[in-house]
Amino acid sequence: MVISLTNQKGGVGKTTTALNLGAALHAAGKKVLLIDNDPQGNLTAALGFTPAEQKRTLANLVLAAIDYPEDLPVHLQRAVLLTECGMDLIAANKRLADAAARLQVMQLSQYNAAGEANRSSEEVMNTVLEPLKGQYDYIIIDCGLKHELLTVNALSASDYCIIPVQSHFLASEGIPDVLEMVRAVQQKFNSRLQIAGILLTMYQSRPQLCRSVRESVGAVYGDDFHVFERPIEYSIKVAECPAAGKSIFDYAPSNAAADSYRSLAQEVLRLA
Repeated sequence: MVISLTNQKGGVGKTTTALNLGAALHAAGKKVLLIDNDPQGNLTAALGFTPAEQKRTLANLVLAAIDYPEDLPVHLQRAVLLTECGMDLIAANKRLADAAARLQVMQLSQYNAAGEANRSSEEVMNTVLEPLKGQYDYIIIDCGLKHELLTVNALSASDYCIIPVQSHFLASEGIPDVLEMVRAVQQKFNSRLQIAGILLTMYQSRPQLCRSVRESVGAVYGDDFHVFERPIEYSIKVAECPAAGKSIFDYAPSNAAADSYRSLAQEVLRLA
């Protein structure tokens, strides 16, 4: 199962959720691959790697899928990293922005030259992931804010997407933009794509503001989309995890946020 974490607003916890959802699924006995689909390389850094030092990244795989797909299996073997958390990782760094630019050139070509009509710039990630799907129970893709074509590629290759939303005033305004992108991908590239749910993050149970956001998200979207049962509790421990290169389960397993991610993983497991 391929799951993308996406929201076009920053600071909503996409990377943290990708890491800790993957760790919770791994703890449940599942084989998990994390993919850093952001040139900033935040997921790569959060797992203890230095993005700039990575020579084999998602950028290599995207370019290989475009230029010499017959060599892609060799590049895949070199690009997959084993993390200390027990999950595998395909890393990212600034070179992914170059790959995104190449996708944009390819997109212009496919719409302006008849000879390129059968090459879809929005579905290159499908080519990258196809050889990997049989090797993992879950592939989780962490999408960035910029380079929309990278996010479209991730959604085109996914079975589900999760939309993290910060439990803060007006934070839920980013949801309509994500929903519009998902609908476009469903119509043009991936009819099987489903929204697994809206996930409230950085939640504080006591402040009235967080409770009101939770209620408003449920009231506006609850009839059409699933809202995950348990919001991700706000904790400074979650913010400290990336600096330690660990998941919340390795860093502070008894923390309330760890219980929140366990709950999320249980709901994801029921999607299968």
